[in-house]
Parts: sequence; structure tokens; C-alpha cells
Amino acid sequence: MLLRSPLSSSSPFISPSSSSKPRAPHLYPLLHHSISRPKEVKRGNLAIVSAQISQVHNYGTVDFENKTNLHWSDLYRRILTTKIEDKCVASVLETWDSEERRLSRWTLGRVAKELRKFGHLKEALEVYLWKEAQGNRFFNSSSDMAIQLDLMGKVRGPESAEQLFFSLSDSFKDKRTYCSLLNVYAHYKLKEKAQSTFDLMFEKGYEADALSYNVLMTLYLNIGEHANVVKLLQDMKEKNIALDIYSYNIWISNAAAMQDLDEMENVLNVMESNNVNANWSVYTNLASKYIQLGLMEKAEACLKEAEMRITGRDRRAFLFIISLYGNIGKREELYQIWNWYKSSFNSPLNTGYKAMLQALVKLGDGDGLESLYEEWGRSGSSLDPRVSQVLVGWYCSNGLSDKARETLDQLVQRGGKPNEGMWGTLAEGYMKENRLSEAVSCLEKAVSCGGQVGRSPSNYKWRPRPSFVQDLLEICKQRAQTDIADQVVEIFKREGWDEIEPCKGFEE
Repeated sequence: MLLRSPLSSSSPFISPSSSSKPRAPHLYPLLHHSISRPKEVKRGNLAIVSAQISQVHNYGTVDFENKTNLHWSDLYRRILTTKIEDKCVASVLETWDSEERRLSRWTLGRVAKELRKFGHLKEALEVYLWKEAQGNRFFNSSSDMAIQLDLMGKVRGPESAEQLFFSLSDSFKDKRTYCSLLNVYAHYKLKEKAQSTFDLMFEKGYEADALSYNVLMTLYLNIGEHANVVKLLQDMKEKNIALDIYSYNIWISNAAAMQDLDEMENVLNVMESNNVNANWSVYTNLASKYIQLGLMEKAEACLKEAEMRITGRDRRAFLFIISLYGNIGKREELYQIWNWYKSSFNSPLNTGYKAMLQALVKLGDGDGLESLYEEWGRSGSSLDPRVSQVLVGWYCSNGLSDKARETLDQLVQRGGKPNEGMWGTLAEGYMKENRLSEAVSCLEKAVSCGGQVGRSPSNYKWRPRPSFVQDLLEICKQRAQTDIADQVVEIFKREGWDEIEPCKGFEE
């Protein structure tokens, strides 16, 4: 909610000195704060670190992690291929249900949860819509409707979420669905609607808790109304509403936005006094804020603490830490956490490879970038174009557009489907090399790809950066290549992008 968060290699990913076990990270105290240790519960020889975590995105849904099933992951992977093969999720579910194994409510919920977790919101919504289309076959709870409402809003827009909410029977209009609607409004920064929904929830007598406060505080944080965040935190204190991990992270982020370093670090003291154990997300959040403030030593100390708090099989912790080590330029630590990540799972997912590739870009490690991309190609993972786009971007930023095009063509040969981001990046690469015809050709292909996967609402269409258009038209003007400039203007007219200033200025 808050953390936002290849071809030969001279740098092996597992160094000779590395062991198969993850290293025990050294601890570095913060310059002005002694970081407290989380309390540990001993189970045999294992020390398990506990922390209170808000279920902000679950809306009361069943804890599917406690179930065991050998087949849901196969269905999940098959659904992901719909992006590549131009299939619809409904057809995959129909085939699975009739030919493979009778689908259960639990399997559908587990798959949808995993899709949401990794940002495949459109596909998750389609799972819920297929389930709904089966009539009375599957039981629906208000938690199910809350999840579907949240997905509807983020994929199709707030109006669609409102229509779904108002169509619900009174039995489904409870605290869960109201909070889901509140979350949609907050997502789109609809301040008045969010505040009125928040107030209505209390008028209806729904018990106040951290979840609804977290949603509204995040909205105020995102629109820069930091004083309102402080007021809501004070309101929680006065009403004896316990803050959870998300609440504390919001507090940290709000203090950092106000550049109040003392308040930001004081949050750890408050957590300790309230007997709340800071988990990895608190320390990665602190690390990201220290990076923004240019305090790299404090950021690294927080990352060491975050590593100590990785428990179980939480991929997100690794991904955040990988990204942040890239930000502070710690190459050795980056490779060590990557090797630990790989040893903790049967195989890294596309999200893991993408995070590591992006971190290597930040480090300027071209050899490592190419080597890891080759490893991804051998891994058998689905051909997510967003992974390839990282390497394409690296080549284009370094004047190697031909290698970028070769990477794109290889993805196609292997059965992958380049997205608009890849074509757009390649267009910019060609433009920088004054290869204008090729740039416009790639621009056309980017436009033809349609809406970008994972964006909302669903009618979103990719657009080139205005600065790219301005530079492209300026080069055309300087070189008197009016035919190419006319092609660009025609693309913009066809797509209804007449409002983009560089294009308007050139046309005049």
C-alpha cells in the first residue's frame, strides 16, 4: 500500500565464497537511533519474528495460505499465458473445469488472490466474473463481493465500482464492501467521495478500525495533505484504535514527506513502547525514505535490519530489498540477497527477475544484466515482455538500438509478444540515433498494441512521452523531413491526441 516500494558475465551470481545458506547480515546502528530487536518465539531451533500486519487488501477473505493444493498453481500459470496467447481467462477456466479438474470456490479464490498479489488485476477480475456467471454454483460472501468491487474499480474505473456497489443487495452492503468502495475512491484520489464514505461508515455504526483509517490516510498522504494525516493519527489515539504495521508505515512516510527526520525515527520508539514488532516492511520503508533524503548509511543499516526480519516464504521482502540495494549502489549485497532469494524458492518468478534486472541497471552492471537475462530465458518462465523491456531500455539508453531490436525479435521468435512499452522504448532509442523512419515505425507498433497490461481503467491507451514527440518533431524540422513529421501528426490525429502540445505546435 505504501512501499513502492542476458550475454556473457564476468560477475558470477554465486561467488566462490558464497555458501548455500543465506548469510547472517551484520547490524549497523542508525546514526541517531538504536534499532530495537523484534521479539522472537522459539520453535525448536527456529526463531520466528512476529509482527502485527493489517489485511488492507484482503477485505476479510479466507486465509488461503493455510490450505494445501497441488493444482491451483498450474491453473495460475495457465491464466498468465492468456496475456501472451490472446486468450481470455474465461476460456481457460472453462477448459480446466470441464477437462482437467472440477473447479472449487477455494481454488478460484486462491488463484485470484495470487493474481492480485502480483498485479494481474484484469485477470483476477475475470476469474471473479466467471465465477459470478456460474449462477448459484458458488457461494458468495460479502468478502468475495468486496474483493470483486475493488478489482472492478481498479480495472474498469470508479464508476463501474459504484454501479456494482449500488446493485448489491442490502445483505452485502456491510463494512467490508463499504471499505472496498472507500479504497476505490482513495485509489483514484476522489477526496470528497472518500471522506463522505468514511463518514457514512461511522454513521451506520461500523466499528472503527485501522483499516478504514489507513485507506483515508493514504489518500491524504498521496495528495499532499499531510496535516490531515496527522489529524487522523491523533483521532485514532483519542479513540484507542490500535495502529497496525500499515498505520506506522503511513506515519513514517508522512513524516518523511514533511522532512521531519526526528518524527520519522520516533515512530520506532512508539512501536517499541506499544509492544509492536517492526517487520521488514517498516525497515524497507525507512530505508527508502533515507535514500530520498540522501542518508545512505542509515538506509543500509535499515536494509540489514529488514533482512533479519524476513520470515517464511515472502517474496515481496526480497523484491523490496533487491530494489533498494540497487538504489544505494551496493553490488555485493545485491548479489547476496539475490542468491538467498533463489535458494528460498524452487525458481524465481518473472517479478524477481525484473526486480534484479532493474537493480543491475541502476548499478550500471551491463555484463551482469545480460547474464541474468540469459538465465531468465533458460528458466522456463512465461515470456513476460516487461522483463525483456528492462534489457531493451538498457540498450537504448546506451546507444545500442540494434541490440535492443535483436532482443525484441528474439522474444517474438520464442513465442513472446512485445508490449507497447518495448516498442515505445525502441522508438526513443532510434530517435536518439537519428533513425527517424525506424522510430516512427516502432511508434506505430506501440500504438497498435492497445491498452497496457495491469493499468486501470481498462480503456487506458499507451501514449508516448511529450518530450519524445517534441524531440522527434524538432529533429524532423531541422533535417527538413516533413514526410516523417506528417506521419507522426497523422498518428496523433488518428488516436485523438490533438491536445499534445508538441504536435499542435508543429502542425501550426
